Amino acid sequence: MNSTAIMTRDVVVVSPTVSVGAAGQLMNRLKIRHLPVIEDRRLVGILSDRDLLKHGSGVACAEAMTPAPVTCSPDSSVGRVAQLMLEHKIDSIPIVGPSGTLTGLVTSTDLLGLLVDREQARVLPFQFRLRLARSEGEAQAIAA
Repeated sequence: MNSTAIMTRDVVVVSPTVSVGAAGQLMNRLKIRHLPVIEDRRLVGILSDRDLLKHGSGVACAEAMTPAPVTCSPDSSVGRVAQLMLEHKIDSIPIVGPSGTLTGLVTSTDLLGLLVDREQARVLPFQFRLRLARSEGEAQAIAA
């Protein structure tokens, strides 16, 4: 399955000149965590909810965004998209065409949607284990 099968196609975007405050209000109102930043129909960055926390509301998105974000092409597999998210510890990947134009956005929510049986939820067998660190030594042993 390729990324176009699961990507969000109705993507809200902002210009690099929009303020972080205005972008934050938009994100809150739409209940989204990522805003691609577009200039001349080309992706130039992405603004996340975490970026909002680092910058003042008067700063332009161009200053707060992650420039040149990790992207995938429309024919990238869903597995490849998930792999990149894990490697880079990110929650969204813009899908861009050959000319750099944004065609969609795959989020961690989109990927999780693949795991949900919308007809009925099933309990999968797994083993759950807690590892409690009671001291600094135990914490180091768990981390090793």
